[in-house]
Amino acid sequence: MATQQPLNVGIIGLGTGAMNMIPELNANPNARIVAAADPRPQAIERFARDFGRAGYASAEELCTDPNVDTVYIMTPDDMHAEHAVIAAEHGKHVLLDKPMGITLADCDRVIEAAERNSVQVIVGHSQSLDLPNLKLAEIANSGRLGKVVMIHTLFYSDWIYRPRVPEELMQERGGSIVRRQGPIQVDILRMIGGGKVRSVRAVTNSVDPGRPIDGSYTAFFDFEEGHAATMVYDGYGHFNSAELTFGYTLQGEASDPELHVKTRKRMQAFGSPEAEAAFKDSTRYGGSANRPIAQSVSADRRHAFFGLTLVSCERGDMRQTPTGIVIHGDDGDEQIEIPAGEGYNRRYGAVEVDEMHRAVRTGTAVRIHDGRWGKATLEAVLGILQSSKERKEVYMHHQVPYTGMGVQ
Repeated sequence: MATQQPLNVGIIGLGTGAMNMIPELNANPNARIVAAADPRPQAIERFARDFGRAGYASAEELCTDPNVDTVYIMTPDDMHAEHAVIAAEHGKHVLLDKPMGITLADCDRVIEAAERNSVQVIVGHSQSLDLPNLKLAEIANSGRLGKVVMIHTLFYSDWIYRPRVPEELMQERGGSIVRRQGPIQVDILRMIGGGKVRSVRAVTNSVDPGRPIDGSYTAFFDFEEGHAATMVYDGYGHFNSAELTFGYTLQGEASDPELHVKTRKRMQAFGSPEAEAAFKDSTRYGGSANRPIAQSVSADRRHAFFGLTLVSCERGDMRQTPTGIVIHGDDGDEQIEIPAGEGYNRRYGAVEVDEMHRAVRTGTAVRIHDGRWGKATLEAVLGILQSSKERKEVYMHHQVPYTGMGVQ
């Protein structure tokens, strides 16, 4: 059947993130990897060896390939909008890694190009679409537990001390933790809270002169419906919030109390920004470290956690569990099991790919994280930065409601 035909996906950007995404995309029955683009010859050479498919030196070249119907953009953040517009102008559907752009004007360019060329856009590769988060949003918006009263999401990790190239440590290039990690937490809060943030008040922090970008933040969201939310991220690596979930690190390794300390010491051991950048480059797809791409998906069926999210409603509280969610209600606790998916883990963009496949093959609009949603999320992210800089409440003007999709 035509509706079962997988999407022919071309990947733009074969960096470190692609090392996590490619195994899931390759295992997804709704997608077929047919091309890739990256300016590094070694990346294209490896892609040809791994997949026997076409490799291109630029996004423009890939987007002229008639065999590609959908592009997955995983380039640096300040290139997202440019590459999305190029893809749309060539009639390609766009799976766009968060954030949607650096400015709201970037978002407008993507939205206009997509609508003019009648292509779909999903702003994703976001852990907000992990299945437990989708279930939290579904129940919160259904009214089953009454009105949402408050939402809290927090994450503590070693994000600031992971190997970086110099441009990733430039605030003006979008290197801040707010721009790069904030969209995930904003998406989670907006999904659960109905979508429409009224205002933001926030404080960001940069406490290590050797890493001169925002490394932590605290934000307060006031929603149009009257409820409130808090959003906390600390990337300085002293505490690992996985200890509050199920003892996993971000990479799925067994929890190690010294892991984040080791990460800081490893960063310091590089000795120079050049050495750190060289190490980071070696870990990319096609890099000299020659990291393997897993050909089989992990058998672990537990869900990943992007920190911890707690939702309080009139008649109960909710949170994630390793295998689903739990509702702490008036009549006791209710465990809701959520299968992680058959054959592949439904992580690293799988939900986005599945939804894009459904929309393209049925000729209907995407139901999650379209261009206008992505713009509204970026508006809230930029509001965090502006609020911290100006020490005042910042009001939103481009918010859209959450229409959502259920978890089967």
